[in-house]
Amino acid sequence: MLVAIAVVTGLSWWDEQREADSALRDLETEQSILAASLAGSLRAHLTASAQDVRPEDLFERDEGLVRPDELMVFVVPPGDPMLHGMGGRTVSSAPLREALDRGASTVRLSRPEAAAIGLPARTSMAGLARVDAGERGRWGVVAVASAARERDREKRAMGRLVLGVVLAAGLVLAFGGVALRKQRKELELARELAVAEVQRDRDEELQRAGRVATMGTFAMGIAHEVATPLGVIVGRAEQLLGRVRDDERAARGAQTILEQADRIQHIVRRFLDMARGGPPSLQRADPTAVVRAATDAVEHRFAKAKVTLSADVPPSMPAIQCDRDLLEQAIVNLLLNACEACGPGGRVEVTARSDTEQVAVVVADDGVGISAENARRATEPFFTTKHDANGYVGTGLGLAIATEIVKSHRGDLTIAPGVGRGTRACIEIPIAHGGDDVLPS
Repeated sequence: MLVAIAVVTGLSWWDEQREADSALRDLETEQSILAASLAGSLRAHLTASAQDVRPEDLFERDEGLVRPDELMVFVVPPGDPMLHGMGGRTVSSAPLREALDRGASTVRLSRPEAAAIGLPARTSMAGLARVDAGERGRWGVVAVASAARERDREKRAMGRLVLGVVLAAGLVLAFGGVALRKQRKELELARELAVAEVQRDRDEELQRAGRVATMGTFAMGIAHEVATPLGVIVGRAEQLLGRVRDDERAARGAQTILEQADRIQHIVRRFLDMARGGPPSLQRADPTAVVRAATDAVEHRFAKAKVTLSADVPPSMPAIQCDRDLLEQAIVNLLLNACEACGPGGRVEVTARSDTEQVAVVVADDGVGISAENARRATEPFFTTKHDANGYVGTGLGLAIATEIVKSHRGDLTIAPGVGRGTRACIEIPIAHGGDDVLPS
């Protein structure tokens, strides 16, 4: 709206200036013609008279021409620095004398210069002409008119400007009102669609809320119980780091403890945020780097269990939007589950592939395998089939947490029996469209 009013105002102002300039040009032409006409009369008078001519004698027949408030006429005898007007009045004007001397036909006078010769303090236009009277020398004629009529034109132009602005503002407001009504209808329609979408998603949200509530309660309990011993570990590791700075290996081990403790604290906080329904902190990431970091984090567990871990991951893949720590933890959970399902001498393979829509990370083991029925329930909170000789029972949260992490990334986690034996777990995450999809290796 403001832009439209500014455009209309600018156009009106431009039109006003154009009218004012046109009026001044018209006045300039009129004064030039008047001065030339008076010069012709002066030449005839000087030629016809045998006696000496006084400047005041030249105005006897032109008394009606001079109007002191609008128009004044002067003659300049040869060698006289003054301008002679009606009634024996003489004035001095440097701009007019200079214009006569250089042969100009017109000259514009400023307000102070116009006031100095007796005209109103308005911009004035002077027409100038020179008369060669032979033996009587070269005379000059000056006709100076005030731009009073131009001032009236400016007033009319200002009136048009104000009227134009008012009309433009009225039109803009009218069209703005129509646009606002249309936008209000669109917003109402969008709100209705949003309400319908909320209603469609309500059942799914209620089901998810039940799972999240269970996991949230458990996660908060875990966080509370872990905080105290983790603080003790950090404190002792810091003390140890201060004492073994001269022992590079021990110092590196203490620093690793601190880094992993900080990682645990960060992951616990992210789990709590997710359990409370908060969105993951998504950033553009290279899935190859995420998978490699996950495999590096569990290598020692596989070595201890005497299970072989192999990775088949391309050097470069399409980028994804993810919370790197959470997605890495989900892959770690799948790898640890696969490791525990294998006995010594077992094998776990992690592969990654991509297409135009998504990136898939597959963890396959050759362990005891899983039934189709248990595969369907594997991602439910607290469901577990882990039992060892010492009576240890799994928590049933590893795959449930991994499932929630993947869902928060708009992805899917599927668990299925492997081909022949073992178990196959697959994470599918949409690729990040826009920009360079493939990150450099």
